[in-house]
Amino acid sequence: MTSVSVVVPSIGTTGHVLGGQRVFVVEAVRSVLATVPSGVDLEVVVVSGREMPAEVERQLVDLGGASGAVRCVDYDAAFNFSATVNLGAAHARGEHLLLLNDDTEVVAPGWLERMLDAAADPTVGAVGAKLLFEDGTLQHAGHTYRTSLDHIGFGLPADAPGRTGLLRHRREVAGVTAACLLTPMRVFDLVGGFCTRFPGNYNDVDYCLKVRASGHRCVYEPDAVLWHFESRSRVAGIRPEEVELIQRRWLRDLVDDPFTPVVV
Repeated sequence: MTSVSVVVPSIGTTGHVLGGQRVFVVEAVRSVLATVPSGVDLEVVVVSGREMPAEVERQLVDLGGASGAVRCVDYDAAFNFSATVNLGAAHARGEHLLLLNDDTEVVAPGWLERMLDAAADPTVGAVGAKLLFEDGTLQHAGHTYRTSLDHIGFGLPADAPGRTGLLRHRREVAGVTAACLLTPMRVFDLVGGFCTRFPGNYNDVDYCLKVRASGHRCVYEPDAVLWHFESRSRVAGIRPEEVELIQRRWLRDLVDDPFTPVVV
Protein backbone atom coordinates (compact mmCIF):
# COMPACT_ATOMS: atom_id res chain seq x y z
CA MET A 1 0.00 0.00 0.00
CA THR A 2 1.27 3.46 -0.92
CA SER A 3 1.35 6.00 1.92
CA VAL A 4 0.89 9.73 1.39
CA SER A 5 1.20 12.57 3.87
CA VAL A 6 -0.62 15.75 2.84
CA VAL A 7 0.93 18.83 4.47
CA VAL A 8 -1.32 21.90 4.56
CA PRO A 9 -0.02 25.12 6.15
CA SER A 10 -2.95 27.28 7.29
CA ILE A 11 -4.26 29.95 9.63
CA GLY A 12 -7.91 29.04 9.01
CA THR A 13 -8.79 31.88 6.66
CA THR A 14 -12.44 32.37 5.66
CA GLY A 15 -13.57 33.66 2.26
CA HIS A 16 -16.34 33.72 -0.34
CA VAL A 17 -15.82 31.57 -3.46
CA LEU A 18 -17.96 29.46 -5.82
CA GLY A 19 -21.09 31.19 -4.55
CA GLY A 20 -20.63 30.58 -0.85
CA GLN A 21 -18.69 31.36 2.32
CA ARG A 22 -16.13 28.82 3.49
CA VAL A 23 -13.21 28.13 5.78
CA PHE A 24 -10.69 27.35 3.05
CA VAL A 25 -8.63 24.73 4.84
CA VAL A 26 -11.70 22.77 5.96
CA GLU A 27 -13.02 22.47 2.41
CA ALA A 28 -9.56 21.72 1.00
CA VAL A 29 -9.09 18.83 3.44
CA ARG A 30 -12.65 17.63 2.96
CA SER A 31 -12.13 17.42 -0.81
CA VAL A 32 -8.89 15.46 -0.37
CA LEU A 33 -10.43 12.95 2.03
CA ALA A 34 -13.40 12.46 -0.32
CA THR A 35 -11.12 11.41 -3.18
CA VAL A 36 -8.61 9.07 -1.55
CA PRO A 37 -8.03 6.21 -3.98
CA SER A 38 -8.10 2.58 -2.89
CA GLY A 39 -4.70 1.23 -1.98
CA VAL A 40 -3.53 4.57 -0.58
CA ASP A 41 -2.93 5.14 3.13
CA LEU A 42 -3.40 8.90 3.46
CA GLU A 43 -2.92 11.25 6.39
CA VAL A 44 -3.33 15.03 6.52
CA VAL A 45 -0.97 17.14 8.61
CA VAL A 46 -2.28 20.68 9.00
CA VAL A 47 0.42 23.07 10.17
CA SER A 48 -1.55 25.62 12.19
CA GLY A 49 -0.24 29.16 12.40
CA ARG A 50 -0.72 31.40 15.42
CA GLU A 51 -3.98 32.83 14.07
CA MET A 52 -5.68 29.46 13.58
CA PRO A 53 -9.05 29.43 15.45
CA ALA A 54 -9.46 26.53 17.86
CA GLU A 55 -12.88 25.78 16.34
CA VAL A 56 -11.32 25.27 12.89
CA GLU A 57 -8.78 22.84 14.35
CA ARG A 58 -11.66 20.89 15.93
CA GLN A 59 -13.47 20.75 12.59
CA LEU A 60 -10.34 19.45 10.89
CA VAL A 61 -9.73 16.72 13.46
CA ASP A 62 -13.38 15.70 13.23
CA LEU A 63 -13.00 15.31 9.47
CA GLY A 64 -10.34 12.69 10.13
CA GLY A 65 -12.75 10.62 12.21
CA ALA A 66 -11.77 7.79 14.52
CA SER A 67 -8.84 6.82 12.31
CA GLY A 68 -7.07 10.07 13.17
CA ALA A 69 -6.43 10.76 9.49
CA VAL A 70 -6.15 14.50 10.19
CA ARG A 71 -3.65 15.91 12.69
CA CYS A 72 -2.82 19.52 13.54
CA VAL A 73 0.70 20.67 14.37
CA ASP A 74 1.19 24.10 15.88
CA TYR A 75 3.61 26.54 14.26
CA ASP A 76 4.30 29.27 16.80
CA ALA A 77 6.58 31.65 14.92
CA ALA A 78 6.45 34.44 12.38
CA PHE A 79 5.17 33.36 8.96
CA ASN A 80 7.67 31.35 6.94
CA PHE A 81 6.11 29.04 4.38
CA SER A 82 9.27 26.98 4.00
CA ALA A 83 9.52 26.44 7.74
CA THR A 84 5.89 25.30 7.94
CA VAL A 85 6.48 22.80 5.13
CA ASN A 86 9.57 21.43 6.87
CA LEU A 87 7.71 21.16 10.18
CA GLY A 88 4.85 19.29 8.54
CA ALA A 89 7.28 16.95 6.82
CA ALA A 90 8.99 16.24 10.15
CA HIS A 91 5.63 14.99 11.48
CA ALA A 92 4.72 13.06 8.34
CA ARG A 93 4.75 9.28 8.10
CA GLY A 94 4.15 8.77 4.38
CA GLU A 95 6.56 7.65 1.71
CA HIS A 96 5.25 10.52 -0.41
CA LEU A 97 4.76 14.12 0.67
CA LEU A 98 1.97 16.15 -0.91
CA LEU A 99 2.26 19.88 -0.28
CA LEU A 100 -1.12 21.60 -0.60
CA ASN A 101 -2.23 25.20 -0.18
CA ASP A 102 -5.26 25.63 2.02
CA ASP A 103 -7.04 27.69 -0.68
CA THR A 104 -7.38 24.73 -3.04
CA GLU A 105 -10.12 22.20 -3.72
CA VAL A 106 -10.08 18.99 -5.70
CA VAL A 107 -12.12 19.29 -8.91
CA ALA A 108 -12.66 15.59 -9.63
CA PRO A 109 -11.57 12.15 -8.40
CA GLY A 110 -8.53 10.52 -9.94
CA TRP A 111 -6.13 13.40 -9.35
CA LEU A 112 -4.02 11.67 -6.73
CA GLU A 113 -3.78 8.41 -8.67
CA ARG A 114 -2.40 10.34 -11.64
CA MET A 115 0.15 12.20 -9.53
CA LEU A 116 1.26 9.00 -7.83
CA ASP A 117 1.52 7.27 -11.21
CA ALA A 118 3.85 10.03 -12.40
CA ALA A 119 5.89 9.79 -9.19
CA ALA A 120 6.27 6.02 -9.61
CA ASP A 121 9.06 6.72 -12.10
CA PRO A 122 12.21 6.74 -9.92
CA THR A 123 13.66 9.59 -11.99
CA VAL A 124 10.79 11.90 -10.97
CA GLY A 125 11.32 14.07 -7.91
CA ALA A 126 8.37 16.48 -8.06
CA VAL A 127 4.91 16.29 -9.64
CA GLY A 128 2.64 19.30 -10.08
CA ALA A 129 -1.05 19.60 -10.90
CA LYS A 130 -3.24 21.65 -13.21
CA LEU A 131 -4.62 24.52 -11.13
CA LEU A 132 -7.61 26.66 -12.06
CA PHE A 133 -8.72 30.09 -10.90
CA GLU A 134 -12.30 30.48 -9.67
CA ASP A 135 -13.26 31.86 -13.10
CA GLY A 136 -12.13 28.61 -14.74
CA THR A 137 -8.96 29.92 -16.35
CA LEU A 138 -5.56 28.37 -15.90
CA GLN A 139 -3.42 29.46 -12.99
CA HIS A 140 -0.70 26.82 -13.32
CA ALA A 141 0.39 24.17 -15.80
CA GLY A 142 3.98 23.97 -14.60
CA HIS A 143 6.69 26.58 -14.11
CA THR A 144 8.93 28.06 -16.74
CA TYR A 145 12.24 29.66 -15.74
CA ARG A 146 13.44 31.86 -18.57
CA THR A 147 14.74 35.21 -17.25
CA SER A 148 11.36 35.61 -15.49
CA LEU A 149 9.75 32.96 -13.27
CA ASP A 150 6.25 32.28 -14.60
CA HIS A 151 3.32 29.87 -14.52
CA ILE A 152 2.86 28.10 -17.85
CA GLY A 153 -0.53 28.79 -19.42
CA PHE A 154 -1.43 31.54 -16.97
CA GLY A 155 -4.85 32.99 -17.83
CA LEU A 156 -5.63 30.64 -20.72
CA PRO A 157 -8.96 28.79 -20.87
CA ALA A 158 -8.95 25.64 -18.75
CA ASP A 159 -9.24 23.40 -21.81
CA ALA A 160 -6.62 25.21 -23.90
CA PRO A 161 -4.39 22.60 -25.60
CA GLY A 162 -1.33 24.79 -25.91
CA ARG A 163 1.19 24.55 -28.73
CA THR A 164 1.27 20.97 -30.09
CA GLY A 165 -1.07 20.00 -27.23
CA LEU A 166 1.59 20.41 -24.55
CA LEU A 167 -0.91 21.49 -21.88
CA ARG A 168 -2.83 18.23 -22.29
CA HIS A 169 0.08 15.85 -21.75
CA ARG A 170 2.16 14.75 -18.82
CA ARG A 171 5.56 16.21 -19.47
CA GLU A 172 8.77 17.37 -17.91
CA VAL A 173 8.85 21.02 -16.87
CA ALA A 174 11.35 23.35 -15.25
CA GLY A 175 9.43 23.24 -11.99
CA VAL A 176 5.99 23.16 -10.36
CA THR A 177 4.21 25.21 -7.74
CA ALA A 178 4.10 24.18 -4.09
CA ALA A 179 0.37 24.99 -4.08
CA CYS A 180 0.01 21.31 -5.05
CA LEU A 181 3.30 19.42 -5.23
CA LEU A 182 3.88 15.69 -4.75
CA THR A 183 7.42 14.61 -3.93
CA PRO A 184 8.84 11.32 -2.66
CA MET A 185 9.97 11.71 0.94
CA ARG A 186 13.35 10.26 0.00
CA VAL A 187 13.85 13.12 -2.48
CA PHE A 188 12.64 15.72 0.02
CA ASP A 189 15.21 14.44 2.52
CA LEU A 190 17.92 14.13 -0.14
CA VAL A 191 17.73 17.80 -1.12
CA GLY A 192 17.24 19.10 2.42
CA GLY A 193 13.59 20.09 2.22
CA PHE A 194 12.58 23.71 1.68
CA CYS A 195 15.05 26.54 2.20
CA THR A 196 13.84 28.79 5.03
CA ARG A 197 15.71 31.73 3.50
CA PHE A 198 12.70 31.89 1.15
CA PRO A 199 9.87 32.55 3.63
CA GLY A 200 7.29 33.75 1.11
CA ASN A 201 8.41 33.64 -2.52
CA TYR A 202 10.53 31.39 -4.73
CA ASN A 203 10.71 28.56 -2.18
CA ASP A 204 9.13 26.15 -4.67
CA VAL A 205 11.41 27.40 -7.45
CA ASP A 206 14.41 26.76 -5.24
CA TYR A 207 13.08 23.32 -4.27
CA CYS A 208 12.47 22.26 -7.86
CA LEU A 209 15.91 23.41 -8.94
CA LYS A 210 17.43 21.41 -6.08
CA VAL A 211 15.40 18.40 -7.24
CA ARG A 212 16.78 18.79 -10.76
CA ALA A 213 20.32 19.30 -9.48
CA SER A 214 19.98 15.98 -7.64
CA GLY A 215 19.37 14.22 -10.95
CA HIS A 216 15.58 14.00 -10.71
CA ARG A 217 12.90 15.46 -12.97
CA CYS A 218 9.92 17.75 -12.36
CA VAL A 219 6.70 16.69 -14.09
CA TYR A 220 3.36 18.36 -14.81
CA GLU A 221 0.28 16.12 -14.59
CA PRO A 222 -2.70 17.61 -16.52
CA ASP A 223 -5.21 15.05 -15.27
CA ALA A 224 -4.75 16.18 -11.66
CA VAL A 225 -7.06 19.21 -11.59
CA LEU A 226 -7.76 21.43 -8.60
CA TRP A 227 -9.22 24.85 -7.94
CA HIS A 228 -6.77 27.39 -6.58
CA PHE A 229 -8.64 30.35 -5.15
CA GLU A 230 -5.68 32.71 -5.26
CA SER A 231 -6.64 36.07 -6.73
CA ARG A 232 -5.42 36.69 -10.25
CA SER A 233 -4.65 40.25 -9.23
CA ARG A 234 -2.89 39.35 -5.97
CA VAL A 235 0.35 41.26 -5.38
CA ALA A 236 2.93 38.72 -4.32
CA GLY A 237 4.96 41.25 -2.37
CA ILE A 238 8.26 40.05 -3.76
CA ARG A 239 11.16 41.69 -1.98
CA PRO A 240 14.40 42.69 -3.77
CA GLU A 241 16.44 40.44 -1.48
CA GLU A 242 14.36 37.43 -2.54
CA VAL A 243 15.10 38.15 -6.20
CA GLU A 244 18.78 38.60 -5.40
CA LEU A 245 18.93 35.33 -3.47
CA ILE A 246 17.23 33.17 -6.11
CA GLN A 247 19.46 34.65 -8.80
CA ARG A 248 22.59 34.20 -6.72
CA ARG A 249 21.76 30.53 -6.13
CA TRP A 250 20.43 29.58 -9.56
CA LEU A 251 21.15 32.26 -12.18
CA ARG A 252 22.71 29.80 -14.65
CA ASP A 253 19.46 27.80 -14.55
CA LEU A 254 17.18 30.82 -14.90
CA VAL A 255 18.23 32.01 -18.35
CA ASP A 256 16.70 29.22 -20.43
CA ASP A 257 13.93 26.63 -20.34
CA PRO A 258 14.64 23.46 -22.34
CA PHE A 259 11.11 22.10 -21.76
CA THR A 260 8.65 24.85 -22.73
CA PRO A 261 8.49 27.07 -25.86
CA VAL A 262 8.45 30.83 -25.43
CA VAL A 263 4.84 30.99 -26.66
CA VAL A 264 2.56 28.32 -25.19
